[in-house]
Amino acid sequence: MIPEKILKNLLRRAEGYVQTETQLEYQIDEEGNKRAIKERVIEKEVPPDVQALKIYLELTNFKSEFENMSDEELSKEKKRLINELKED
Repeated sequence: MIPEKILKNLLRRAEGYVQTETQLEYQIDEEGNKRAIKERVIEKEVPPDVQALKIYLELTNFKSEFENMSDEELSKEKKRLINELKED
């Protein structure tokens, strides 16, 4: 059994996310104490990771809705989708 936290983090990595970082700039005053003088918030975009998605799908035994369809059902679905595209 894989912990839910690991699966959640894998999916997050697979989808990509924005990470917020705070950078502080310090200055030493006359008494030798360090104090923050500037704070900067930076947002970094972490792009989607295909390898993380692949691992996530393997670990969750993801099966597409079409995997268990018979040839007849797949043929019907194909026709339905073609007709739907023609209507647009």
